[in-house]
Amino acid sequence: MAWLLLCLSVDREQVEAAGDLLESAGALAVTLAGAGEDQLLEPLPGEQPLWRHVRMQALLEPDADLTALQASLVPVGARLLDVDFLGEDDWQERWRAYAVRACFGDRLWLLPRDEPVDGTMGDVALLRLDPGLAFGSGSHPTTRLCLAGLAAQPLDGLRVLDFGCGSGILALAACVLGAREVVAVDHDPQALFATLENAAYNSIDPERLRVLRPEELRPGKASERFDVVVANILANPLVELAPVLTAWLAPEGLLMLSGLLAEQEAMIRAAYPRVVFDPPAREEEWIRLDGRCTRA
Repeated sequence: MAWLLLCLSVDREQVEAAGDLLESAGALAVTLAGAGEDQLLEPLPGEQPLWRHVRMQALLEPDADLTALQASLVPVGARLLDVDFLGEDDWQERWRAYAVRACFGDRLWLLPRDEPVDGTMGDVALLRLDPGLAFGSGSHPTTRLCLAGLAAQPLDGLRVLDFGCGSGILALAACVLGAREVVAVDHDPQALFATLENAAYNSIDPERLRVLRPEELRPGKASERFDVVVANILANPLVELAPVLTAWLAPEGLLMLSGLLAEQEAMIRAAYPRVVFDPPAREEEWIRLDGRCTRA
């Protein structure tokens, strides 16, 4: 099957609006890039690219109405630069180039779906994931920091909450690392769909994984709180969500926060006064904060 590959130019302030229009037109995948810069395959939820001018590539069905799409993009200042046809194999090869192959904590391997298992990997947890529409392919430093953090924890028999799950990569990692029950939460229906699809591909027992919208995560008994709560989102939402995330944390539970720049550490610590955080784990300018609540 052939696909349409559109290349667009848009100012960074209009990226979200252009992306919404492309999604409404049936785009199967969207990638972002700046002139002469690397692709950004998984911007954080709500994050604007740093480039002043952004190139967007979108993959659409061959019978997509380009005339109508182009007209809808005019008000947001998006300019169509090129239209190309790609075969199924061509697109898969392009996408596969950005799939992640990495080991975390010597016990969790993240591989593309079609990557053969190396006999030297040993007895490790294995998670297969390809880049897709939902955030979280394992290529962003904050995702890697969280995967490393989860791999460092003894999760056997524990309950884990992944708040802002995106592709479900952290929730699924917790599952394959032995968590008894995992709840993945996101406001984006595409994220919930991607999480379930990725779970099915990795043969995750549906009874061990629930996917919910935030409003469906209702307060329950103390015994239903989570041993580990992980949220890889942005600093401002983490500040706003501090009462929610700590309310769902078991008394001796671990809170794992990421999506943070190093300069935002003090702001997060101040928003969680009852949490004693360890020194941050860091990759490039990004950090992960792990902490436990003090007794009231």
